[in-house]
This record gives sequence, C-alpha cells and structure tokens, in this order.
Amino acid sequence: MVIMRKQLLITILFFAAATAAAQELLVPLELPPVPSAIRPALKQNAEPVKLPFFDDFSDYKGYPKQSHWVDEQAFVGSDYGQNPPTIGMMTLDAIGADGKLHAGASVDLFSGDTATSAAIRLDSIFGDSTWVTSAADSLVFSFFYLPGGGSGSELERTQGRPSEIDSLFLEFYKPQTDEWVCVWSRGGISVDSLIALTGHAWQYVAIAITDDGYLDSAFRFRFRNYCSLNNSTKPGRAGNCDHWNIDYVYLDRSRSVLDTTFDDVAFVNPAPTMLSHYRAMPARQFRTSDMAQSLQMTITNLYSTPITTHYGYDVYDENGNRIDGYNGGDQNAPPFRVTGTYQQATAHANPPVNFSFATGNAPRSYTIIHVVREGLGDGNPQNDTTVFRQIFDNYFAYDDGTPEGGYGLSTTGKLANRFDLNVADTLTAIDLYFNRTRNGENELIPFRIIVWANNNGVPGEELYRDSQRRYPQFAGLNKYHRYVLEHPVVISGSVFIGFEQLNGNFINIGFDRTFNTASRRFCLYGTEWEPSLYSGSIMLRPCFGQAATVSILQPMQLNVSVFPSPVSDVLNIVGLPDGCTVTLVDMVGRQCFTGHDVAKIDVSNLPCGIYLLRVVDKKNNAVGTTKIAISR
Repeated sequence: MVIMRKQLLITILFFAAATAAAQELLVPLELPPVPSAIRPALKQNAEPVKLPFFDDFSDYKGYPKQSHWVDEQAFVGSDYGQNPPTIGMMTLDAIGADGKLHAGASVDLFSGDTATSAAIRLDSIFGDSTWVTSAADSLVFSFFYLPGGGSGSELERTQGRPSEIDSLFLEFYKPQTDEWVCVWSRGGISVDSLIALTGHAWQYVAIAITDDGYLDSAFRFRFRNYCSLNNSTKPGRAGNCDHWNIDYVYLDRSRSVLDTTFDDVAFVNPAPTMLSHYRAMPARQFRTSDMAQSLQMTITNLYSTPITTHYGYDVYDENGNRIDGYNGGDQNAPPFRVTGTYQQATAHANPPVNFSFATGNAPRSYTIIHVVREGLGDGNPQNDTTVFRQIFDNYFAYDDGTPEGGYGLSTTGKLANRFDLNVADTLTAIDLYFNRTRNGENELIPFRIIVWANNNGVPGEELYRDSQRRYPQFAGLNKYHRYVLEHPVVISGSVFIGFEQLNGNFINIGFDRTFNTASRRFCLYGTEWEPSLYSGSIMLRPCFGQAATVSILQPMQLNVSVFPSPVSDVLNIVGLPDGCTVTLVDMVGRQCFTGHDVAKIDVSNLPCGIYLLRVVDKKNNAVGTTKIAISR
C-alpha cells in the first residue's frame, strides 16, 4: 500500500526571456507520495541513539528513518538538489505531514517543517571509560545545506527558492532546563549568491558543543524552517515554497570544527538507465542498438587526500542470476573537498556498456547494482551502492516516476514528445502523471491526445486526434492516469505523441528533472513547432499492445445499424440518435470522414481495407465503435 504523504503543490513561476519559454511553464513542486509500505507508529519512547549519530539519506526514500528521527514532515529523496555531498538528501518545505500547507500559511512568515532527531546519549554515565565527561571533549555536530531554487539558468531550476525573510534554523535541546536553544540560522538566500560568496553550492556547517548542559541522555537537535507564500492570482501556480535541503548530518566525539573532510567515498547521483534514450521500453521494441555506449557515474572522495577507489557493476535478471557485469579496476580519485573535482578516470566516471539485454516480446526486467569502494572500506557503506531497475514492458518512459516540477503551457497550444519504434506496433493508451495543486485548481482542465507523423524531425501530419479529455479529479492526481485511446493506432518509425491544451489554465503535468529529453520535445502555439527549452522530461508514457484494443472495440449500442459490410460505395447508418457525430478512421488513425447526424457516408474514393467507425453523442460520450470493411 502506498502512502500519499504530501499534496504536490507549486510555487514561484519562472519566466524565460525567449518566446518559447514565455509559452512553456515550469513551476517548482513539492515531493511525491512516499513510496513505502504502511508506516509504523512513531517510537516516541525508543532507546536513545548512541554516538556516532549519522544520516546521509543515501539508502532510503520517503519519511526520515525512525531509528534517527521522530517527525514526518520532512521528506527524503535523491533528486531535489544537484550534486549533494553523497547520494540522497532531506528536504524541508511549507507542507506538513498531512499533505497540506502548514497552519497559518500566508504571505507573512509562518512555521514550516520540523525534523527532530531521536534522543541521543550525551551523558557521562554511559559506562564507557572513554565517554565524554564534559563538552570540552570535542563533541562536534556538522551538516551540509542547500537552499531550494537551484542555480544558473532559470530553465534549470527546481523547487521554491527561500526569499530574504525566510530562514532555516538549527536548535539543540537542553534537557536540564527543558528548552530548545537556537545554535545556528541562515536567512533566505539563493544558491547563486552562495556560490558567489563561497565558490560552491552546498554549504558545510560545523558546531562545537561546548555547553555541559547538553550532556544528557535526552539530548536532541532539530531543523526548522520559516516560510512565506509567494502569492499568485493564477490558478494552479501558487502554493508550496521555501525549500531547504539537508545532507550528511553527523554528530560524534573526537572531532574538530576545522575538520572539513571525511573518510568516505560515495556515489553522488542515482544510477542511470542502461539505454541511450529511454528509462523503460516496450519489450518488443527493444533492440541491441538501443543500449547506451557508456554511463555517467559521479563518484566523490571526501577524504583529505587522493585515494584509490574500485568501481564496477553487475547485471541480474528477474530470477537473481548474474548475466553480465563490468570491473573498472582501481583508479585514483582526487579529494573533492579540497579540489572540487569528482572521480575523473574514464573507467569509473564513464564506464562502458559492453553487453546487451535479451530481445523478445515477453515483459522482463533487470537489476543493475553499482558499487564503489576504497581500499579497506569505510564506515559509511550505505552510500557506496546505487541500483537501477531496467524495465521492458509495454510502454516507453523517459522519466523515473518521480516529478521534480510541474509542466504545462501558458496558453492554448500543443506539446509533442518523440518516440522511435523499431517495429510497427499498436498504440492503445497514454499514461499522464498529473500533480495535485492548491485547492484543486487544475481539476477537469480539458485537453486532447494527439499523435503526429514525423516530418523531418518535427511533428507533421496528425495520425490520431481524440475527443476532449479532462484533467482527473482528486483521486487521479499525484500519480499516473491512463487514457485509453478511442481507437487503437498502428504506428511505425518515428512518431510524436502528446496533447493539445484547450484553454489557458495551467495543466500541471509531472516533470522529471533527472533525464533531459528537451531535444525530443516540441511545442506549437501558432504555425511553427518550437523545441522545448526546459531541461528534463515530461511524464508522458505511451502504451502499446493488443489488450486494450479488444476492450475498446465493443459493438454498437442503442440499436444503431451500419450496413453493408463489406461496403464498396455508400455506407448506411440507421437508428443514429439526434446530435451524434460520426467519425471514420483508417487503421493508422487517419481521419477519413466526420459529420453530424449523418445517414450515409460515401466511401467510394477510399482505399480498400479495414476502418473504424466511431459514434459519439452530443455530450461527446462514446455511443460505440465498430469495424467496417471496404472492398471492391
């Protein structure tokens, strides 16, 4: 069972100067539903944590883990801040555990998320002769932080950037006086400003615990943020805001605030797809030529000196059998905290893909496990492994299933994604991921699904256009919603699949920042198709196969009679209800005839073959669909 943790709400609207960007909209977004099983009750009276306290959020997603944290307001993920110290981070924002804006949310300051640690034993009666007896024994608390909003071009940014009046706080709990003491804070600031001040995006903070009042078995710490809404009068464009990302939280003895390096080698980003263009493909479409030639792995050395690392990956089938792998051997990695440079050796940073998955029509999946190690291993093995699951089913996917933004058009227009088929196939449905917005402002927004032929690299002739669809209501948001086509479409080669937005309201479709397919995405506002300017992938997945075809080719209802079949010249329709629209399409989806309240259709000029005749009533509800054969 999947827990729906937070509503996907949106905040500041970023406009680009270019014409296309003035039409395309991408807005920051709250994190997705928690991908985990039923959450057990919080352990409020659990045993205190022993030192060291460490969490770099690298081996899990969703709620902060209960062994270390007692709140469910912050969220753990891997894609909301670029290049963290190690893979994974915890994000604080304006949304509470119930998926709604925190109480008192307004354009003025209000309290946002709280991330409170479990109790940590800092008392001197721990029974260890080497345990601290005073705060002078070098107890140091450290962490990294990154404001939301990203850096560089507005087209590359995600999340809500904290404004100047917003802030992030760190507080320590003093059990002896039962008080929370603010020990550090940071006012709202952009990532670009931090880079200008310090030369890097993620900021390191180290705090010595010098007050003996904290030496207690009930010591805790907590992060809190204060927010202010960015008010917008446009539907679907205002809401969650003021993100702060936290990583590599570490409390231990025998440390110094001057220490800025760690005995740790780790991955920085999630494992990539093994395919050149897709994260997932229909099984029958996959060919060896679809394999990537090499991968991009970001490996960091947090030691103070260069160190030898060993990297490789293994590929397993669904039964756990190892079918292939790669051994990158040993390579020297520069110290990132000193040089600002990740592992550059090609054998580790860009490992080759010297194998191919099996071809065939049956659905299948593979698990690819990447591992990096230093010579003798380190104390944080959880960030030394990253895993990718390669899926071959019945759909294409550019995205990883997790949105980092909300995408749509600022006016009526069309959007098309390119997909390349290796063999002719039957398009039966489209999966679209819709984000929930503040007050449900985007529910029931109208659009049409369209399929275009390829015209020298841009969308050309329409192969399919369906009736008006609607953005789903509450139950269909924060997840994929399947739209079965009104009739199946046989397509081949390169095609474009997308939608027409029928009004100026922001439709807010999920947008994945982690895989850039902007060169394969186009927008049409007037007469010319324009390439998309936003880096990432719209969460649209075309589905193929025969299963849906059978379900939608149902006999006519309401006693409508269509004859003769086969037909050579005139097709007769008897019993058609008033106000109905009749459409005749061929088997590749081209519309050959459309008309209202018709009793006869002249097909004498149409080529012989199988056609689909579809009838919808005056409310655009389907009356029925049937096959027609033209023969002479």
